[in-house]
Amino acid sequence: MKYSKELAIGLTTVATIICFTWGYNFLKGKNVFKAKRDYYAFYDHVHGLEVGQPVTISGYKIGQVTEITFDASYGGALLVGFHISKPLDISNDTKVKIYDMDIMGAKGLQLEPGISKVIAISGDTLQGDIQISLTEQVTKQFVPIKDGTERLINVLDSTLRSITLLTQKASDLIEVNHNSISSAAEHIDTLSQTLSAQREDFEVILNNFRTFSSDLAASNVSSAISQIDETMNSLDLVLTDINTGHGSLGKLVKDGQLYTDMTASMSQLELLLEDLREHPKRYVHFSLFGRKESTAPSDTLN
Repeated sequence: MKYSKELAIGLTTVATIICFTWGYNFLKGKNVFKAKRDYYAFYDHVHGLEVGQPVTISGYKIGQVTEITFDASYGGALLVGFHISKPLDISNDTKVKIYDMDIMGAKGLQLEPGISKVIAISGDTLQGDIQISLTEQVTKQFVPIKDGTERLINVLDSTLRSITLLTQKASDLIEVNHNSISSAAEHIDTLSQTLSAQREDFEVILNNFRTFSSDLAASNVSSAISQIDETMNSLDLVLTDINTGHGSLGKLVKDGQLYTDMTASMSQLELLLEDLREHPKRYVHFSLFGRKESTAPSDTLN
């Protein structure tokens, strides 16, 4: 049986179109020869999720991501479509999470079944969610360290600026007072030379002081202090007697009658001396030939 050339060309064209369609859908994650159910979920950010990435449940692959489109009707959210090729029923409150498949950051979808008894049908929109990635966890842990490091760097920078400013001020101060500092250094050098020259005198003074200390330590200081203490006690007793009127000195100080009698005696003595000076012959008689009794009457002293 012979086929016309036109029929052969037509069949070839149809087969080519079918193969092209199947290959295109296969590359997009669709298998037209398998029964599938399509579902959708909205996300504000897909974090690098791409078409063709697997959809899993408990680590088991059950489908693929089929499309990611921008839906302006939902406030600019991203609509992610995926299909499930396995005969698996999911509830309508199932969460669809974007998660990290490996440490390189490749993204996939992971289904987290809900508790509702209502089964989701093909074409339903499920709740989208994002599972925090390892990178984001590390970033969150690193943020406080980063902030602390930045604050430390700012403190160090401020400290270095202060040190630089202080160094500059010290340099300016030294430059301004260079002559005074040089003069002070010269005076210190002169003083050092003088002290060095008088070293022998200082040694003599120190030796004398050492000798004096030794003599003082060897002397009986305790005995001298005891004698002084005894003397002070005796003096205290004498002063006590004087204050209380005991003894001759105490009576002299405290007894007014004794003072009056002594004053009267001194007056009589002065009168006697005055009379002796004016009439010495009454008391002293000299004769080369013997004593002759005087017939003149004696005056009586009052």
